[in-house]
Amino acid sequence: MAASDPLNALATLVVKTGVGLGGLTLAQRELVLALAATVLVSGSAVSEPDVNLLLRRCLAEEGAFLDTDHVELRRWLVDSGFWRRDGFGRAYERVAAAELPPQLQAAAAALAGIDPGAWVRRLREQRQARRDARRSAWTTRQGAAGG
Repeated sequence: MAASDPLNALATLVVKTGVGLGGLTLAQRELVLALAATVLVSGSAVSEPDVNLLLRRCLAEEGAFLDTDHVELRRWLVDSGFWRRDGFGRAYERVAAAELPPQLQAAAAALAGIDPGAWVRRLREQRQARRDARRSAWTTRQGAAGG
């Protein structure tokens, strides 16, 4: 994966299925977690039930490529440093990009200024269009060969 093009590296992952966080390289995992972290708005604390709803939605939409559940994803986000929680685990907040550990700032910066959900949907639509075009071309060739 080219460190100079993190969005391209992330783009190759979000169109897949069954991606496990533990099987990713550190750089890939940081990008995936940066994407998931965006479900929380910086600067506001969110209750655990609301965080769970946000993560479930994320795993059904832009994070659908991941083979995990919301609890594991929440744990990865906190343990990695993208999110922090209060001492009782009742409220979560996204860590501001400037406050992230240096190794995570690049991953967060790669997603700055884009709508992650729309970006992922566009990538998946483009991939599906390419697959449909290949299938159509194959069907056409099969029809021409048989006729």
